[in-house]
Amino acid sequence: MLDKIINFSLKNKLIIILATLTVVGFGIYAIFNIPVGAVPDITNNQVQVITTSKNLSTQEIEQFITAPVELEMANLPGVEEIRSVSKYGLSVVTIVFKESMGTYLPRTLIAEKIKSASDKIPEGFGTPEMGPITTGLGEIYQYTLDVKPGYEDRYSAMDLRTIHDWIVRRQLSGIDGVVEVNSWGGYLKQYEVAVNPIRMQALNVTLMEVFDALESNNSISGGAYIEKKSESYFIRGDGQVKSIEDIENIVVQNKNGIPVLIKDLAEVHFGYANRFGSITANGEGEKVLGQIMMLKDANSKKVINDVKERVEEVQKSLPEGVYINPILERSELISKTTTTVLENLIFGCLIVFVVVLLLLGNMRSALVIASMIPLSLLFTLSMMYLFGIDANLMSLGALDFGIIIDGAVIIVEYVVVRLTANHLQFQGASPEEKWRLNNEITRDSASTMMRSAIFGQFIILIVFIPILSLQGVEGKMFRPMAMAFGFAIIGAMIFCLTWLPVISSIFLRPVDLNKKNFSDKIIDYTQRAYQPVLRWALRKKALVFTLALLTLVLSGVIFNRMGGEFIPTLDEGDFVIQPVLKTGTSLSKTIELTTQMENILLDNFPEVEKVVCRIGAAEVPTDPMSMEEIDMIIRLKPKKTWTTAKTKEGLADKFKEALSVIPGIDYEFTQPIEMRFNELITGVRADIAVKIFGDDLDYLSKKGEEIKGLVEGIEGASDVILEKTTGLPQMNVAYNRSRIAYYGVDIQTLNSYLSAAFGGEVAGTVFEGERRFDLVLRLQESHRTDIENIRRLPVLLPNNSQVPLSELADIHYTTGPAKISRENTHRCVVVGVNVRNRDLQSVADDIQKVVGEKVKLNPGYYINYGGQFENLQNASRRLTIAVPIALALIFVFLHFAFKSLKDTIMIFTAVPLAVVGGIVSLWIRGMPFSISAGIGFIALFGVAVLNGIVLIEHLKDLQKSGMTDMDKLVMKGTTDRLRPVLLTASAAAMGFLPMAISTGAGAEVQRPLATVVIGGLITSTLLTMIVLPLLFKIFHDEEGLKYKIVRILKSKNFILPFLLVISGTVAAQSPAYTLEQCIDVALKNNKEIGAYNLKIEERKALAKPFMSADKANVYYNYDEMNPDDKGYTLHVVGVEQSFAFPTTYYYSNKMEDLEVNIAEYELKKQQFLLMKNVASAYYSVQFLEGKRRYFTHIDSLYARLNSMSEIQLQLGDISQLDRLNSRAKREQIALEINQINIEIQNAYSNLKALMQSDEQFRIADGEMGIVIVNQPDFQSNPEIQQYQLRSQYLKLNTKSEQHQLLPDITLGYFYGTNRYTDARGYHGFEVGVGIPLFWNDQRAKIKASKFAAQANELLLQNNLIILEAKYNSLQSELEKYRKAIEFYNNTGKQLSEKIAHTATKSYEAGEIGFYEFAISMENALSLTLDYYEALLEYNRIALDINYLTIE
Repeated sequence: MLDKIINFSLKNKLIIILATLTVVGFGIYAIFNIPVGAVPDITNNQVQVITTSKNLSTQEIEQFITAPVELEMANLPGVEEIRSVSKYGLSVVTIVFKESMGTYLPRTLIAEKIKSASDKIPEGFGTPEMGPITTGLGEIYQYTLDVKPGYEDRYSAMDLRTIHDWIVRRQLSGIDGVVEVNSWGGYLKQYEVAVNPIRMQALNVTLMEVFDALESNNSISGGAYIEKKSESYFIRGDGQVKSIEDIENIVVQNKNGIPVLIKDLAEVHFGYANRFGSITANGEGEKVLGQIMMLKDANSKKVINDVKERVEEVQKSLPEGVYINPILERSELISKTTTTVLENLIFGCLIVFVVVLLLLGNMRSALVIASMIPLSLLFTLSMMYLFGIDANLMSLGALDFGIIIDGAVIIVEYVVVRLTANHLQFQGASPEEKWRLNNEITRDSASTMMRSAIFGQFIILIVFIPILSLQGVEGKMFRPMAMAFGFAIIGAMIFCLTWLPVISSIFLRPVDLNKKNFSDKIIDYTQRAYQPVLRWALRKKALVFTLALLTLVLSGVIFNRMGGEFIPTLDEGDFVIQPVLKTGTSLSKTIELTTQMENILLDNFPEVEKVVCRIGAAEVPTDPMSMEEIDMIIRLKPKKTWTTAKTKEGLADKFKEALSVIPGIDYEFTQPIEMRFNELITGVRADIAVKIFGDDLDYLSKKGEEIKGLVEGIEGASDVILEKTTGLPQMNVAYNRSRIAYYGVDIQTLNSYLSAAFGGEVAGTVFEGERRFDLVLRLQESHRTDIENIRRLPVLLPNNSQVPLSELADIHYTTGPAKISRENTHRCVVVGVNVRNRDLQSVADDIQKVVGEKVKLNPGYYINYGGQFENLQNASRRLTIAVPIALALIFVFLHFAFKSLKDTIMIFTAVPLAVVGGIVSLWIRGMPFSISAGIGFIALFGVAVLNGIVLIEHLKDLQKSGMTDMDKLVMKGTTDRLRPVLLTASAAAMGFLPMAISTGAGAEVQRPLATVVIGGLITSTLLTMIVLPLLFKIFHDEEGLKYKIVRILKSKNFILPFLLVISGTVAAQSPAYTLEQCIDVALKNNKEIGAYNLKIEERKALAKPFMSADKANVYYNYDEMNPDDKGYTLHVVGVEQSFAFPTTYYYSNKMEDLEVNIAEYELKKQQFLLMKNVASAYYSVQFLEGKRRYFTHIDSLYARLNSMSEIQLQLGDISQLDRLNSRAKREQIALEINQINIEIQNAYSNLKALMQSDEQFRIADGEMGIVIVNQPDFQSNPEIQQYQLRSQYLKLNTKSEQHQLLPDITLGYFYGTNRYTDARGYHGFEVGVGIPLFWNDQRAKIKASKFAAQANELLLQNNLIILEAKYNSLQSELEKYRKAIEFYNNTGKQLSEKIAHTATKSYEAGEIGFYEFAISMENALSLTLDYYEALLEYNRIALDINYLTIE
């Protein structure tokens, strides 16, 4: 196959050149159109549900908004995680879905659930809305609306906010790819009616009367139209207020003909909405900020360019003196990382070219090989464009042209060798003959080496397959890299088969052997240094192998002490500082402090270009921050201009030191994109998050403080911040219900007074042209400053008198929760830790050790770890699967190629010594192990074996040629292959060199990967040229037979046991299956389900075409009674076909389709039952394993008591009878455990029988959970659906039987002739109609079909009644077990533990005898076992409800 492709290419050079130029053209097109980014978007598939409720406190937000939303979202399909944050006036619930569900399906599902969640939220408390469709890379452009010098007094913060919302925001919102333009800071303009409560009370007017007056006097209506002559006059009643004067003149009351106007009791002016956030910048005070958010999966390069163009247009339409000032734009980071990638690619290309030129010493050969580099790159970019992969730091950053051209190097080097060996044939030959010779030699040489080249490239390609299987953050990060590398390798393979033979035949020429070039001198020098080393190694094989083994062991020791991190932090060039202020700090105080911080940084650090502080929440609060929480974004000047410090870590320390003049504030340092990614992916912004879960916020906060104190003493733990959850200052209004009853008012009315007076109540809208502003009623600001203002708030009584609010309520200062974070419905408090000057893994290990040893938690409270550390753990687990798979693929592929286990093992030994080089090179450069390094190791495995393949193939060829002296064979083979081995290894290593030493933006992510490959290639090349020849000599020489391992390997019977051992080892590592996985396996493997699938295919196969006629009747007729016109008898041949009436076929086909549908619902029914049975069996195993754990705990308790009983007996604390009873009791427990083990085996057998899987597995660890009961939809029940389809079928059958009464149609054609001279033929046709004369039988069938349809309808109704009754019965039974479970969770568990603990202590102290101890333990045991039984029964009934069937 390969030979044919090469032959075709050489015969059709023009076609190949044109095809190559087509790839080049499309590649150039792709360069200008491919999406370009900085890094892959690693945000998980999540949707935010945001609810704002301006006047609710934190605990009410959690209770009335967050909890109902979480509850509704929990049952959605594909949900992996639910996180929520509840703060004053704000609820943000983040739902994380599986990636397979895509972007828009989850939002569709959530949109449906939001409706039902809204029904459960009290009216007026807020409406849940979905956040914008964006990601962690969505904040592409941020800007402030600034005023030019000299115009500061013309525009207030309110004016700027209004300009932004109604001019800037509207024009920027229409850009393709922009999903949201968020406003932040300034003052949101309102028309404010500020009521004076003293004047209002004096006029005997209530706040609600003022509100009603405002609402009733600001409206518009129409009265259709009146026709007058030839025109229609439309009636318009315009009662809208248009100015402050209109509002002031609204009548509130009319007392004795004297109107009480708004202006009599209130001041009307421009006010602003209650603020929950602000922006300050550059020490200049408050600003207005705009935040442009990009649509998920949009082309960031195109969107940013469109935004910049639109900003230029908007600048022209802004009022004089106002301009848009960009503060953070993604294009700068994209430009920096793109520059890094381009530099690495260009320098890598040049270095590879130089290496090839130096080692080949032939400019023509080097140019031919180098031509593969741009072609492969353009092919890669074309495929990335077609597959929608962004060009970014990761997708293009790992392309190594040295690896990509490995195949080309092998082919071209061999073509030159063959051309040179046949150079005499070229002398004196004609041009045509030279052309023919060149083609033949190129074809033969390329065909000979192509298998090795293609095989090597396949090896590299398959090691990237496991990377494609990575999931989560690391999958999104590295999968584009694997795909791009794969495209490059595939492109190189294609061009090796097509372009390379063509260009080689055109440009390559024989080399003059008499001329020694620089390359020959390098190789000669290397040979002179290498051959003595190889001779020494051949004499000292044991020492060489020992040294190799020692280096492997040493590298393992180094690796264990190396530490680890998730992915090296990308230097974005900017800082984000998060100052941590006291909980409840006012917005004005926060603004004052941020302005002070900005001035400190700008005055003391010339490295700082701009400082912008984002305080609190934006208008669309995708990042829920309180008013004391700050994101201080610091734009830094280029690093080459820095003077204060040379590194970002050093600069961060200097910043922290300078800001320490402001007392009582902690600072956390991060970067804009890093912060957003961490928060969206893991819910926290820190590298390591210590999460304490439980119910009591005060206890959680106390333990958080304790953990914070412990963590601060750990080396490398920086910016240790405890999440502020408590201590929010509050003025609490506690209503006195007896006083309320006495005065005859209600709490809802009182709350409306309180809300309107202090929070403000929107009474309508005021339009200024297209602009619209809220008309808001509230008390004057001077009457909204103290708790006394709340106490003196007048309240109208039913007798029209007024009393102060303090008469009806106790109003006092208190504190409450500031923030309530929840994960999967559990409350938690987070201690965030950033890591500096140390690796992430070792810091996390130290934290876990200290916390585990010194922090004790109450029952029901537990600790988890998250942040980047959680990503590291997940990725490490996946790498432990991906790396062995990559190694296994290499091993299998090698064995498939060489058909020899010993050769496979020889070549495979390149892997461990390559690992040695990778580990040592990381250690020398002071880099911890990271996921980038792990991917580097996977790539290294594929490259490391290539040199071994080249050398072993050549050594085997020499052996086949008749060389018997193994030492000479090894020396000659290594000498012959030294150049190609050095060439491929050097090219591959040097291709990564620019990445390894680069200092550009984003190089941090690439450096570990490149370092691993370069270091690994160095040691693997040493192996190839020293250790591998020794192994070849041992395995292929009689000397090797003295080694037992070699005799085993040379045995033909070795491979089977070897594979059995491997398979046994794999089988021993039984995977843990979740319930969902068990159900998936069962649905896939179950034979009964397979049978019902085949029944569907059977019904489909039986489905008839539209016309299904009976057999055609062909006949011959000879009749002497029927002569022709000349009296001769005719011989007649004819054909006749009968058809039923056409409508009969229509109903028949409909019935066939329904039979297919009925079979499909029968399959669904069987799947329904199988899922239920698997779930029931799964919970049975969980129940038994939980029971075994509990009995094992009791057994350990009795074991301890038994060990003490001998001493207690000697001391006289217990009697001999007590000791014997104790031993007997333990024997009973052991017997019970043994019986449970047997039951577990049986339960597993039952589960495996349902799953019908031969694989050994275990169920996932964990306690048995409670099955969520779903509200059944009887109409969608498969059995009910079958009855409904059966009704349709019977109705169609009735119609079909009725149409059988219609006439059949017969068509016929015949031809007659005779056998005399000049005889002619006679044609004829006939048409007939079959009419039923006796139809009683058919009418009986019609009647029977009608009866069957009616009976089926009655059965359908009966079965619906049965399902309803069964559901009600099961619900009643379920309630009984639910109460038992609640009793155990609320009381029984603690009671059981307390009884067991107290009884044990009392027995050990000699306070009670064994009898009392045994009774107590039986009671404790009974409580727990009853709970397990109740839980099992509850789940059984819940499954019966969820999978409700008629039988």
